[in-house]
Amino acid sequence: MRRDELSGTQIFLWTTLGMGTGLVAGFALSEWVGGVNRTRFRRAARRLGHTVPARVTPAASARAVDAAIQAEPRLARFAIEVTAVSRGTVELRGWVTDRGSRTLAARVARAVAGVDSVINSILVRGEDDSHSGGTRVTDQSA
Repeated sequence: MRRDELSGTQIFLWTTLGMGTGLVAGFALSEWVGGVNRTRFRRAARRLGHTVPARVTPAASARAVDAAIQAEPRLARFAIEVTAVSRGTVELRGWVTDRGSRTLAARVARAVAGVDSVINSILVRGEDDSHSGGTRVTDQSA
């Protein structure tokens, strides 16, 4: 009778052999290829015909979002302040007349290349400045 099952020892030996072969191949490949850094990555991407986007600074993102908001006719009349929080994140502050404008401003900001996250601190006149509980909202900080 022939057994088709592997014993625990055989499984261990084959696993050890596979892992050892993988490690040796990995070390050999890293010696042959060398370290990967930003310069080598860009060079390889150019050879393949791809463009690697430049890293966008937080200030550049804020300027781009501000320009996009000013270019939108429905938002240009509002004084919306755009602040860079970190790379890929901007904060919007200001007052608008309706919730639709608030939502539109966030959508326009998110559509800007390099912006991953938008903190929407825009307040709506008539809703966020009304008296509720004796407290009046005058600061728009989040």
